[in-house]
Amino acid sequence: FRLFGNLMNLDHIDTRLCEELQHDGRASMESLASVVGLSRVAAGARVARLIDSGALRIIGIVHPSALGLRVAAHLSISVSGSARGTGQNIAALDSFPLVSVVAGRAALIAEVYATNMTALRALIRVVTAMENVTHVEAAVYTERIKDLYAPPGIIPPTEIDNVDRQVLEALKMNGRASYAEIARITNFSASAIRGRVNQLTSRGVVRISAVLTPGMVGLQHMCGFGLHLRGGTEYESVSIIEAMESVSYLSLTLSRFDAIGTMLAKSQADVVTELDRIRSTPGVEGLESWTHLEVVKENHLLTTFKSTLPA
Repeated sequence: FRLFGNLMNLDHIDTRLCEELQHDGRASMESLASVVGLSRVAAGARVARLIDSGALRIIGIVHPSALGLRVAAHLSISVSGSARGTGQNIAALDSFPLVSVVAGRAALIAEVYATNMTALRALIRVVTAMENVTHVEAAVYTERIKDLYAPPGIIPPTEIDNVDRQVLEALKMNGRASYAEIARITNFSASAIRGRVNQLTSRGVVRISAVLTPGMVGLQHMCGFGLHLRGGTEYESVSIIEAMESVSYLSLTLSRFDAIGTMLAKSQADVVTELDRIRSTPGVEGLESWTHLEVVKENHLLTTFKSTLPA
């Protein structure tokens, strides 16, 4: 993940292609072409340019629950020394898919996934014990409302066999890998792989989606926010905030915040405008924000997770 990058000029056709691929990363070129009013060849050239430039990647993102990772939390981390150095130490732990240096109450924020609350507490203790870390505040996610890059909702316990794992590994590298390509890896037929992919997506195990490099598409500013919501109105408030185009992530939490979210914007002025919109949302009684200065790590490919607990 890169928050910043060389700005790429996107026209309305490029933008629509990105939106369609975020919805379905394996959409056919024929369907994409019909949406934007181009030929199949022209649409394919546009998509190839977006991918080759680094502005867009299409990957398979595995639902954490499918991997037994049923607990997640947002950590606000205060440090006494180098925030970047401490962030790099945390980023080395596989259970932390997101680590970022921020300007705000804390020096760093991080996300952590675990199998259960006991494992979560142990991972938080690992961070708390790190050199220069002075305080860790945890907000446990209770319900993910919006996430552009992760499969939505909660899925029931599901069995994933070795062939499924091979399919997921292939999709995480290239969400548009052909069934024939995956078939060669697994020694199954292309039709069997098609069935596997369809089952994995329909069960919510994996979402194949376009992941954008925000800075390359003009979204140079990333801001996190925590909300205090009026009791009994949480879902009404978050449904309004969820619909905001600038909001890329939103989750209800068990912490001093009732909800935590992230927004992407083109300018500081846009950030101020969007934060004011959230403050003005019925049911929002307080808002605290932090600016992302440097994303140390953002890894959506949860299939690579291993235990990071000390032996």
